[in-house]
Amino acid sequence: MGIISGHSIMDVADSWESLDIETPYGSVELLFSKIDGKEVVFLNRHGKEANIPPHMLNYRANIHALKVSGVDGIISIGTVGSLKPSIKPGDILIPDDFIDFTKSRIYTFFDNQRVHIDMSKPFCPSIREVLINCCSRLGIDHHPKGVYLATEGPRLETAAEIKLFSNVADVVGMTIVPEVILAREKEMCYASLCLVCNMAAGLQKYLSADEIKDIVEDKKGLLIKILKEVIRDFPIDRNCKCREALKGARI
Repeated sequence: MGIISGHSIMDVADSWESLDIETPYGSVELLFSKIDGKEVVFLNRHGKEANIPPHMLNYRANIHALKVSGVDGIISIGTVGSLKPSIKPGDILIPDDFIDFTKSRIYTFFDNQRVHIDMSKPFCPSIREVLINCCSRLGIDHHPKGVYLATEGPRLETAAEIKLFSNVADVVGMTIVPEVILAREKEMCYASLCLVCNMAAGLQKYLSADEIKDIVEDKKGLLIKILKEVIRDFPIDRNCKCREALKGARI
């Protein structure tokens, strides 16, 4: 299984082996470990130095590197802002759908073919179920579904944008799209564990990156606790359509 995050969660394993994976889209550093007898691959989506902003990420290289390394299921850790008063900073949300408001990213591996993948259920229902069950078993309060709205970044959103977005979505973030799309094109299962770091613009007085970092640091132990449980329960056999996404998708 693969874990994608923008923050360090290295304590989920005792040790990691670093390998640079060459892809047609660029080189990617992956970290490999064995946890509870399962091969686990970690990717920091923001690169080796964790300094690449969301709009500049090499999403195709990242997903391709995981695929060629044998990963067929991905847990994506993301930080988000809340669009709803009922969803508070520090909460965990497991999205079941997304809306794409990004503008300039590369969304497909198929530049020279007509391939139209089905995104009716963009997040793998089998892995989502594992995430939900693990949070419940651990007694962790969580939101078992929600709509993730993806923005381009790197700036935070305006209050007017958030007012619009709150009519159709629950949280806002910058990194799930196009990860989730590219993973589906590679016939990989993909689900996300979102950590709410702030109320979005207009729902609190002031937003800062420091606030996001503070919440992530405070909740890192909780995320690692969830991930360890998920790794133990991560299913090899899954009753989903993710791994046959290209069937019937070509014209």
